[in-house]
Amino acid sequence: MEIERERLRAIMESLSEAAGPVDKVIQGIVGLTVAESAFTSFTYSLAVAYSEVEAFTLQELRRKTEDTVEMAEMVGVSAGNWTGAEHAGTVKAV
Repeated sequence: MEIERERLRAIMESLSEAAGPVDKVIQGIVGLTVAESAFTSFTYSLAVAYSEVEAFTLQELRRKTEDTVEMAEMVGVSAGNWTGAEHAGTVKAV
């Protein structure tokens, strides 16, 4: 079995880049002023529902960002473990 360490490194580096769009979405949602104006523009029940949906969406996006960061860290750990195992299992001339 051969481990493609370069491919693992590429995956690890691309995972942090993959979280970028999620961060932009979070910033965009936080920057909206709909929730603040909803209580004066809509009925109370609709404003509450919108606020709850916005809070849930932000929570889920943050969780997905954390998952992506964790995946990147674990890919790094896996690559390091495979490198260590290969070096430990290599026969060396004395």
